Amino acid sequence: MMRFQGKRNAGPWRRMGAVLPRVAAALAIGALLTACTVQSEKSVKGWLVADPTARHPILVGSTPVTLDLAVPRGSYGLTRNQTYELRSFLRRYREKNEGPLIVGAPSGGANEIAVMHAMGQLRREFTSLGISRNEVRFDAYSGGGAGSAPIKVSYNSFAAQAPECGDWSDNLARDPKNIPYRNFGCATQRNLAAMVANPRDLVEPRGMTPRDSQRRDVLMGKYVKGDTTIAKKAKEEKVKASEVSGGGGN
Repeated sequence: MMRFQGKRNAGPWRRMGAVLPRVAAALAIGALLTACTVQSEKSVKGWLVADPTARHPILVGSTPVTLDLAVPRGSYGLTRNQTYELRSFLRRYREKNEGPLIVGAPSGGANEIAVMHAMGQLRREFTSLGISRNEVRFDAYSGGGAGSAPIKVSYNSFAAQAPECGDWSDNLARDPKNIPYRNFGCATQRNLAAMVANPRDLVEPRGMTPRDSQRRDVLMGKYVKGDTTIAKKAKEEKVKASEVSGGGGN
């Protein structure tokens, strides 16, 4: 006699039917969480995470520095104050040492004879400060008949342009991304541009001075003989550890 086994086989299907809704619910919740995660993640601009020197760069360019020396008609060269100004100007040029020194002399003006006397003074000042002829370029320009057309002394110098600061648009009280704010590092860059003595140092390092050949020969001689090359210290420079620490009290 055959018995119907349908009820016995229906158990797994009943259990599967109970599990499927749970799986579907879990998948739905996972999809919602994934959607929230995608929406919350926003791209970060590259300049925000860059180094402050890249976000707030110091621009270095060449700019002309000019000194105008007025030479009135009938004068016998430069005045005392003009000579002082010229010397100060030439010293700054020697410190920077950037390119040729350009001297523009007026020609065809009413003060042409006075200009000739002043040019003689300029050449003497160049020589006294160690400026060679190869460093100076003389040009002539039309004085236009003026009675006091100036002698123009100029050279090109590097100048540093500081970045503009003051962008406080970010909320510093809340920063879930933990990235630098827009104005971060700008003040340091601006102060550096204002304080640098020679902006050319921001572009390339200065040339090294030659080493002391006399000291080098002394050290090499000691090295060849097998002697110590360490400099001898004076008695005042020698300190014992006990003297540095001092005595302890009770």
